[in-house]
Amino acid sequence: MNILAFLLSLFIAINPSSTFDCDGELLKATIRNNLNGDFLITNDLEKIDQGAFVVLEWRDINLMLPVSFQKGEISFTDRKWLWSYQDNERGLHAEKPRFAQLIPNGEIVEHQCKLPSINHA
Repeated sequence: MNILAFLLSLFIAINPSSTFDCDGELLKATIRNNLNGDFLITNDLEKIDQGAFVVLEWRDINLMLPVSFQKGEISFTDRKWLWSYQDNERGLHAEKPRFAQLIPNGEIVEHQCKLPSINHA
């Protein structure tokens, strides 16, 4: 096993993530800037660099999607999966990102994501 890959996976695993409820199941999203090879976590959508990527952990799926700047949004995609923060009048909308999947027949499946609700006992 490549030692660099092992260290990178360990580094990614020990840092905090943003958590969302996507289709009723928890999804962890971690955004890292990597323009300089530093893999630094960023929680500020305004400070994402050109080497950024997002790591998504959902159900039994683990994805690492590169940044793909589009007008009006910050998105991450491998052309099969899309994780996107839409721009609105008050800035980037991080509470309800877009999560979509292109399936083999060409259909796009939109997974509904939002911040998880907190239940008080």
